[in-house]
Amino acid sequence: LRCRLYSTSWTRPRQVTMLTRCSGHSRTAQRFPVPESLLEEATVQPYVHNCFVNVREGRHVYRFCIFFKRHLHLRANMLLSRGNNKFRGDAVVMRIGVNNPSVVNMRGRDNALADFIIHQ
Repeated sequence: LRCRLYSTSWTRPRQVTMLTRCSGHSRTAQRFPVPESLLEEATVQPYVHNCFVNVREGRHVYRFCIFFKRHLHLRANMLLSRGNNKFRGDAVVMRIGVNNPSVVNMRGRDNALADFIIHQ
């Protein structure tokens, strides 16, 4: 599935494809993302944090899941650092479906919303 990756190796965020596992073969089957496939430096920090964010815009509610690594010994991420506050590690933003509480492909405007979320 398409997601937005904020990597320590890049100067700009990119839309990339994340591996997922499915609970079945139907369209309503839940998908389980594998963020370890995108996040770097598993030897420094093998586990991944996650959090859920809702963005309200008028009547619309957009739901996202953010996966990230954050550790003192990870490389500084210039995309997520502000001033003296250094964020060390990578982050990935995925969209959560409206009718199905599972991750779905990110669409056109979702990249702008992901950028807004990640800098809040």
